[in-house]
Amino acid sequence: MGSLLHPVGAQPARVYWARRAVLLGALVLLIVIGFALFRPPGTGNVAAVPAPSVTTPTQASPTSTPPATGTPTPTPTGPVTCDQTNSDLALAGYQKVKQDGKQAFRVAVTNTGKQPCVLDLKASNFSLLVTSGTDRIWTTDHCAKWVPAKKQTLKPQKSYEFTLQWGVNRSMPDCKQSKTQLRPGTYVASATFVENLKGRQVFQVTKAG
Repeated sequence: MGSLLHPVGAQPARVYWARRAVLLGALVLLIVIGFALFRPPGTGNVAAVPAPSVTTPTQASPTSTPPATGTPTPTPTGPVTCDQTNSDLALAGYQKVKQDGKQAFRVAVTNTGKQPCVLDLKASNFSLLVTSGTDRIWTTDHCAKWVPAKKQTLKPQKSYEFTLQWGVNRSMPDCKQSKTQLRPGTYVASATFVENLKGRQVFQVTKAG
């Protein structure tokens, strides 16, 4: 103990005290370092990390589609064509005609609809035929000019009338007609307009004189 408090040596006493201070300081430093290395880690407050929020997708409600509606049929605003849907055809003539006489066939096209219709009568859509049994005697198909072409607007319940003169003879192509008299008997006249409108007249051909 005495040597620690009172150093003995050839050097001055302050030298020995300086050395001891250095050694003591180094010892303290080693102790501090050792304590810092081997001290168990502290448990600090751990901040809680919030869990990510999960958004449940909302199911979209189906869009309601209005029911499809059919396109309405437009109502005609102007005159329509006179045809089998809105018209009627009538044919009349003498009940008896002599061999050397003439038959006057009266034809009438009537608008039976509720609105005006356009009548377009011509040789391509109208014909008159005279027959005797299966024998074709006379027809306007042999001559287009025998049909009086006409185009006009017919008001509802109004008619267009015209007359066809027949010479009680046979017709031939190219507007030709025979001068030979027909035999007495029963004959039938048939008129046709736009294919489906038909009129019919039965009559007798009698002897001349």
